[in-house]
Amino acid sequence: MAREHDSIIIRSWPKVIFLYPVMVASLICGIIQSVNGNESTREVAGGFFFLVLCLNLLVISFEFTRFRTMSIVFFIFGVSFFLLYLSKDLDVFGFFGRILENINISLSTAFYYSLTVYLVIIFIAVYITTRFNYWEIKSNEILHKEGFLGDVRRYPSPNLRMNKEITDVFEFLLLGAGRIVLSPASEKQSIVLEHVLRVNRAEKRIQDLLSSISVEINREDEEAPPLGLGV
Repeated sequence: MAREHDSIIIRSWPKVIFLYPVMVASLICGIIQSVNGNESTREVAGGFFFLVLCLNLLVISFEFTRFRTMSIVFFIFGVSFFLLYLSKDLDVFGFFGRILENINISLSTAFYYSLTVYLVIIFIAVYITTRFNYWEIKSNEILHKEGFLGDVRRYPSPNLRMNKEITDVFEFLLLGAGRIVLSPASEKQSIVLEHVLRVNRAEKRIQDLLSSISVEINREDEEAPPLGLGV
């Protein structure tokens, strides 16, 4: 049963948090070059960092739904088999290999460490910002707390409807992120919370709270004395 002080905190995060693989890759490349800074190591580190950066930017630039992701996977398999078929008569992979050999990406160790520090500062700033902008779901109301002065907007939580959506497969794989849509009975417009981390856990907690609210309301209705007619 939900008690009066029970509450669930939901935070909507900006998309920049999904750049953490770039931060990790930058730190790894900086450490590798600090240990062994020869030209070959720098080229390998540069290629690895560039690949992570390209994939990470692709993830945050587009929404990869389940259908779109499966389409891309099948397309990649189709192109791969087609290239394998062409390689019987043509030196396809050798051609691409020679192109890659001429691409030498080399970055300084200072660049990797500077980018790592910059992204860490960004993430800390984002974390602090989310402490002052969040939604709190209680047994009797929903609170939207925003700003350093603590501005609050209230919505009733009884008869609240909630939906969970996995809008991007890769964002879910990176941080378990998804979208939560809250629909208070008294509001015409739903509350959409984007990029909620560990969205499955948040959904379960909200469902448990809503179930407790429903049990409390039903129990109060059963315990209410019947209305009598005065004589």
